Amino acid sequence: MTACLLAATAVLLTAGARDPALEARVKSVMPTDKEETWLQIPWRTDIQQARFEAQESNKPIFLWMMNGHPLGST
Repeated sequence: MTACLLAATAVLLTAGARDPALEARVKSVMPTDKEETWLQIPWRTDIQQARFEAQESNKPIFLWMMNGHPLGST
């Protein structure tokens, strides 16, 4: 959804058509910097590497497990 919205906005902005209402709408649905702070976490996909790093730095491991589709459409 976000990628599609961004692509549509990019096409409109590069075509020279600037609609303040559209720009405001796009800005209203885009995540803020605060909402994207989770992207700064150095996530690991290899549990063995994560265990090694956690042991070396004396930090816990946050393990996320789920059954099904990540968007909940199972």
